[in-house]
Amino acid sequence: MLIRHAILPPLIRIVLFGLFGFAVTRLNLYLSYPDYFNVLNTNEVAIAFLKGIQFDIATLATTCLLFFILLLLPFKAIQKNRIRLLASYAIGIILFILFAYSLIDTSYFGEVKRHIGSEILNISHDIGAISGIAFSSRLGDTIRGVFILLGLWLIWSFFVIKPIKQSTAYLPSSLIIRLICFLLGAAFLVFAIRGFIPKGRPLNIADAFTQNGKLQQANLILNPTYLTFRESQKRLHQTPLKLVDKETLSTFKHNNPQFFTWQNPQAIPSKKNIVFILLESWTYKYIDSLSGSHYQATPFFDSLVKQSQVWDNYYAAGQRSIIGIQSVLSSIPALPNEPTIGFGLEIKQMSRIADIANQYNYRTIMMQTSNRRSFQMENIAKAQGFSEYYGKEDIPIIRDYPQEPPHFGWDYDSLQFLANQLINGKGQQPFFTFFFSGTTHEPFPRLPAEFEIYPHHQRQESGYLNALRYSDWSLQQFFNRIENEPWFKDTIFIFSADHTLNLLKDNPSCASNDKQCEAATAISNEDFHIPLLIYTPDGSLAPVRHSSLASQYDLLPTMVDLLGFKEKIHTFGHSLFDTQQKDFVYLFQNDLLGMSTANQWLFFNEKGIQAQSGALDENTLEHLHRLKLKLQYADELIRHNKWAD
Repeated sequence: MLIRHAILPPLIRIVLFGLFGFAVTRLNLYLSYPDYFNVLNTNEVAIAFLKGIQFDIATLATTCLLFFILLLLPFKAIQKNRIRLLASYAIGIILFILFAYSLIDTSYFGEVKRHIGSEILNISHDIGAISGIAFSSRLGDTIRGVFILLGLWLIWSFFVIKPIKQSTAYLPSSLIIRLICFLLGAAFLVFAIRGFIPKGRPLNIADAFTQNGKLQQANLILNPTYLTFRESQKRLHQTPLKLVDKETLSTFKHNNPQFFTWQNPQAIPSKKNIVFILLESWTYKYIDSLSGSHYQATPFFDSLVKQSQVWDNYYAAGQRSIIGIQSVLSSIPALPNEPTIGFGLEIKQMSRIADIANQYNYRTIMMQTSNRRSFQMENIAKAQGFSEYYGKEDIPIIRDYPQEPPHFGWDYDSLQFLANQLINGKGQQPFFTFFFSGTTHEPFPRLPAEFEIYPHHQRQESGYLNALRYSDWSLQQFFNRIENEPWFKDTIFIFSADHTLNLLKDNPSCASNDKQCEAATAISNEDFHIPLLIYTPDGSLAPVRHSSLASQYDLLPTMVDLLGFKEKIHTFGHSLFDTQQKDFVYLFQNDLLGMSTANQWLFFNEKGIQAQSGALDENTLEHLHRLKLKLQYADELIRHNKWAD
């Protein structure tokens, strides 16, 4: 006897079964590696299983979308038992392939403590060897996997297939109602693919990190299929860097096995606080005390320069904010064929500044003036281990402005909010705070009259200078608010820009349609020249103007050095307080790789040098060769997730 039912019950059964199957494979992963996951407490494990549903249902909706749509179609010709059964069997085949892949991933995880990810593209030629391992050293895993799949098949048969066979679909007589039901079901699938994130960027790998920022929990949350799809999608369009030949690189690796590690084993914890302020688009040439200019936009910053250590030859890692954030927080080089932090890189092994600070009982705070999910900063904060995170949605507007809050927020109100958090957190010391400003980002907003020292323009230098004047005043008000706090003198203030002001340039020497010429001639090392200032109110760092080369990649080891942390970190730079000075700094601009020395600069790619300051001397060519070795070595380590091994 056939039982009539609406279209949705079979779909609900399929989704519930799919989530159950993924939960079983996740439990298998957890039980297989107790030593790896024992850093997680019961609450963190429970959160991982609940958070994992977000990735599981996104995977389920994506891989089975066409068959879900078929089962939702509100037409009697489609909703015949035979068609519904065939669609359900097709979904079942997909699900069991995904379950099997997750179980295989569990075995792979034991070798490298990470999911397969894009490595699936590398092991296709080793299927024979992998099969041999599955039936020898991993035989126990294979047998357990087979039993898990058999158990899931029995549940599938009785929970999904049998009810479909014993029922027939009921469709409302009204076509309008049927169409409404179909549209609601389709909307749910789209929402599921987005990971139930209603606005902004959809679900991302970085969403696997919760507030504690533990990589172990993120690995438990992630669905292996989801991770493989996302990483492989990017990897298919990327190839390893080829700047030097394999033999030369092999020799370099052999002679420098720990090339990207930095440590001060004699360090003594200073218990100092750090307030790190990343300044949006602040540019060296617009700061009078640094460049000798007369823009008069930064009087407060100019006053700090006289009391601080300043690096006059300090360069941004790139020309995008996310590159600056990545280089400052993780010191991993930006490369043309690798994802950035917040967009896939964060799942790799790396040194995480807030996580290290947490081990020394620091209160760790990250904040930006933009929306919480802008630049994926909310997820970056979690991945880095910050215990607190704030964005524009959290910040009350406390002064009057001639316009609504700009897209990148107001610096003054945000810094006052940060001051409140620090002042009201009495007893929560020491602390490490990372703040990212935003008002100096184009388009430049209308500001109160006292800040419009130049004619206002949304996209030109004059509008930027007004925003710079406002941002500088906002810093001054922040300092006025906190300078009498007992912890003020125990705090190290670090100011760095994320990148320079990026305004379009005219290139009269290029033909109007010559894009390659535009890219090459419109760039120089000055497009990366930004301010760096370290200020200690207690005078522990005497004021100095350093002429040595410095880069954003140096800030992670510098902060670890200043705080007296003994941990070995993995970095593309070194502490600015090391006696050894840099011969060159690395610059990144989309597909061009750059280098600046004390007196020359150049930009290149795998085809050769694309732009340069002039004839290159022998020393510069030697430095270029060494940079190529560093970049190709770093690319290899990051690609194989061995950067922090």
